[in-house]
Amino acid sequence: MIGPASLPARQRRVWVALGAAAMAAIAVVLDPAPAALANADSGARAAFAALTSAAIVALSMRLLAIVPRQASRPKISLTLGVTALVLGVASFALGGYAQRACTARYGEKEMIIGTELTTLGATYKKTNPELSNDELLFDAAGAPERLWTAGSIGRCRTFVASSYFLWIPFLVVCLLAGVQAILPATILAPTRSGAAPPRPVDATLHYDAFISYRHHEIDTAIARQLVDTLEADGYRLAIDERDFLANASFLNEMERCIRESRFTVAVISSRYLESGNTEEEAIISKVLDMADRRRRLIPLVVEPVSMPVWLYGIVGIDLNKRDPLVDPIDKLKSTLGTPLAAGGQDR
Repeated sequence: MIGPASLPARQRRVWVALGAAAMAAIAVVLDPAPAALANADSGARAAFAALTSAAIVALSMRLLAIVPRQASRPKISLTLGVTALVLGVASFALGGYAQRACTARYGEKEMIIGTELTTLGATYKKTNPELSNDELLFDAAGAPERLWTAGSIGRCRTFVASSYFLWIPFLVVCLLAGVQAILPATILAPTRSGAAPPRPVDATLHYDAFISYRHHEIDTAIARQLVDTLEADGYRLAIDERDFLANASFLNEMERCIRESRFTVAVISSRYLESGNTEEEAIISKVLDMADRRRRLIPLVVEPVSMPVWLYGIVGIDLNKRDPLVDPIDKLKSTLGTPLAAGGQDR
């Protein structure tokens, strides 16, 4: 079966983004908020912080997925990583500044104060310029609204609540971007650098690929998943159980789909090559001569087999390799090129 490593690139990027966003949200919830914010709205504040953190990571992962795929250069990921690192350090410093400027200690308790003094506060501060914020709050008997305006206290509360956690999502983005910069072929943004140059479009082509497979439980499941995987990325596939006309000959429909497809993807298994089951071989050999087979036939080997003579000289794509240098499904998409629906061309 096609494993997790063979999921469509789009689905893998979504799962990576969701996982990173969830990780950032959980880290923010677990990170203790400043003591001055301890009050009844702590739950709402934690939810806001978690959602904001997740949104920052998700948007950054979206950028990380799109830009490298277009530029195919690790330096884009490195730039994003450095930017996230700078923003993370700046956020950490900003959170520290917010807590120093907007909080004061009254006894054993941290409290939110303001940055603008009331008339009474300004007069008292002018008379006692040497007093710190802690001392001013002490003289106000722990009631900050006596010396600071309600508006500035509210702004300070918002400032502290929205800045103390921001370094966490930027750290997550920095780490993931760093991985992508070092390993540009990871699941974060699979590359398509191996695509062949385009060729003119044949007006008779209706499909990007025809899926040839053995009618067996395992092979059928692989073929269906392959169709779902490729069609999710915009390719148009032909498969017998859906695209063959109900009142036509099976072999005639197979020949038609091969002729109307840019490629034929053969799901190669021991069952596909069983003695006596030669319809696929006969039709493919009839429609495609050896030169055309090497250009338009893609053997997708799903289990170890000895390749027959009629597939001799065709490299194919092996799904059985452990830790392949290039993801097999990405290699298949690279071979197929741009989908016909998006202006793709025959090879």
